[in-house]
Amino acid sequence: MRRIVLSLAVLGAASLGACSGGGSVLNSSGANTPDKVVVTTVGPTNIARVLPGASIALSAVALKGDGVLSNNNFRWSAALVSSGTYTANTSGQQKPCAVITQTIGAVTSPFTADFSIFIAIDPVNEANIIFEAPTSLTAPAGSTLATSFPYCVVVSATAGSITGTGLGTTFVPTSAVGSITVAVVNPQNPEQ
Repeated sequence: MRRIVLSLAVLGAASLGACSGGGSVLNSSGANTPDKVVVTTVGPTNIARVLPGASIALSAVALKGDGVLSNNNFRWSAALVSSGTYTANTSGQQKPCAVITQTIGAVTSPFTADFSIFIAIDPVNEANIIFEAPTSLTAPAGSTLATSFPYCVVVSATAGSITGTGLGTTFVPTSAVGSITVAVVNPQNPEQ
């Protein structure tokens, strides 16, 4: 019995040695380029809901097929949207996002904006961020805003790689982008 165990141990060590060059099937040429990115919230429910002035932790994972890649190079963005749905509960029920309207003179239209300024990226791991919903929305000069809840912000992560060194570094994006819709809910009715 000892000989069998010893033989298995030697065979296992030899096969590991054959893989020492990073011998994963995901490590062949081009296989480290993700084909999708999944963005999730921290916690078991994956319900992205936040109060104005509060924050929510989000994470991105790069995938190739069903395999998770160790790619932690992402560029994050966030945009206030005027349409779409958000996940309202753990059963996956989708509800429509409210529309924030902007009035300039006598013309009222849906208001959209870049919310990327409300993202704080983890300096150690670019796959993790904190999105902090603004306490209140400020109308652009010469206009007024009518805020409705829950309004939605789509937070996106684009996978890529870093080339170069020092000041010459460049982020080279791939086509793999993932996003999650964060519902900014009414403080008077946070379980909308």
